[in-house]
Amino acid sequence: MAKKNSPKSKAKSMPPRKAVAGDLSNGGSADAPIDISSSPKKEVAEKATRSKGSPGRKKKEMSPTSKKRALKESELEQEQEPTSKKTKASPAPTTPKKEKNGSPATGRSPSPSDQAATVVDKANWQGFCEIESDPAYFSVILREIGVRGITVREVPFLDPGTLSMIPNPIFGLILLFRHREFDLAAQEKTCPSNVWFANQMPGQNSCATLAMIHALLNVSKEENPDVDIGEHMRQFKQFTSTFTPFQRGEAFASWNYVKKIHNSFAKEMDILENDKHLAHKVNKAKKEGKPAKPGKERRHSADSNATDDSADSFEENAHHYIAFVPIAGSIWKLDGMDAQPTLMGSYDAENGENWLDAISDRIMALMAAGDDDYGVYAIAQCPLAPLRRQICEGHNTFRRVERRLAAINTDWKSFATEEETQEPSSPSFLADMAPEELAGFPVPEDVEEEIDEEEMSELVVRRTCLVREITEATMQYVVEEAQVNQENQAAEERRWDYGPAIKKWMEMLAENGFLEENLHLFPLEDRKKK
Repeated sequence: MAKKNSPKSKAKSMPPRKAVAGDLSNGGSADAPIDISSSPKKEVAEKATRSKGSPGRKKKEMSPTSKKRALKESELEQEQEPTSKKTKASPAPTTPKKEKNGSPATGRSPSPSDQAATVVDKANWQGFCEIESDPAYFSVILREIGVRGITVREVPFLDPGTLSMIPNPIFGLILLFRHREFDLAAQEKTCPSNVWFANQMPGQNSCATLAMIHALLNVSKEENPDVDIGEHMRQFKQFTSTFTPFQRGEAFASWNYVKKIHNSFAKEMDILENDKHLAHKVNKAKKEGKPAKPGKERRHSADSNATDDSADSFEENAHHYIAFVPIAGSIWKLDGMDAQPTLMGSYDAENGENWLDAISDRIMALMAAGDDDYGVYAIAQCPLAPLRRQICEGHNTFRRVERRLAAINTDWKSFATEEETQEPSSPSFLADMAPEELAGFPVPEDVEEEIDEEEMSELVVRRTCLVREITEATMQYVVEEAQVNQENQAAEERRWDYGPAIKKWMEMLAENGFLEENLHLFPLEDRKKK
């Protein structure tokens, strides 16, 4: 099934629409125009105007000597000293200092070709960058948006054994595949009130982030108290609650808070490639004389599970993310390229039916009918919160058992075995917790009643079992915590742009003749294939 090195996700691209909504992260309205009065380019122009002085001011005459003196010291040195053969014509590539989110620090826009894209570049760019289909990057994006208690995991197979290894519950499945339409007949005429769904705006590679938001904004807080979608997401959901899917899509496209986090992964080459591809689609539409319609520019296959095997169709049908989400006993396909949600089936949770069993066969049929270029990812509950609660509750129960044993016999450890007197492991977070915080995980009342009624032998057995359970939960917590750290490290490495350094290195190899000397090692046929 899914490959570990899955291809980049490409949203359906076409000429971008003019933004009509304000920045929702700053409390703006979706109907308010974007304020460009404080753009970096305008500030630079205003500074340049002020430096010239007022039109009526008489300019001070300068002698040639004073002009020479007014030059910068570096310019004088460059003018007086001839350039030696060893001096490089262009400076060495530099990468601006990074901010906390891993992006280069603010600089001029557009940044020079020998530098990485800066925060200003990414803020001024109106698109969404392509991101490799790596669950680590997706998990980091959600955490930085403010979501707590959620993790993204790759699902190599949709069989019960594999799904049992994914943290539960699973709130949605994200399918990455070469886009084609299917099940159009089941598409709703209007969006149901209990389903949050948004259209994907043209010309943006936002399908991965939008698919995850489709899953999260349909999670029931009452049924999943360990999941917190964050204040930004709650405000956005409330703000768009009465919107149509198209209006929600426009609001999402203008949501700079999420766009900034998404584009923190963008490199300069990613931005250039996206703009080049978009320009190609615009020119192609102009030559054909048929302006592209929203959401239709890449759809060549019919409403079927089958695919068009032609090379042109394979290239045109870009990779796309869609979400399958359970909502109140129904399973919905939420595809931003569709006009409305699509009902895929139903399940009876009260009788123990699992929504994954009801949709797995359908997803596998879709993948079997297409190419092998796909991936499946689960939006699941992060195990850290349940494990943390289990460990804290276990320690409180352990102390209750200890007090009960001491009340029966203070010297009970003198005739107990070594295994029966072992102490449970204590994770690092437990030492940092205040007593009142730990008291927030009380022992269940029925367990307290059982402890008060048990004899010493039964209490010793319970104590031994508690030590074993707490130690096992602590080990799992350490493993999950290490995975979170690995995800953060992977995201930080992905955000670092090595492109300028590689470009400069190749230029130096070309200048000293190394590339030409070793060109014979790469046959012409291989170079044509590349």
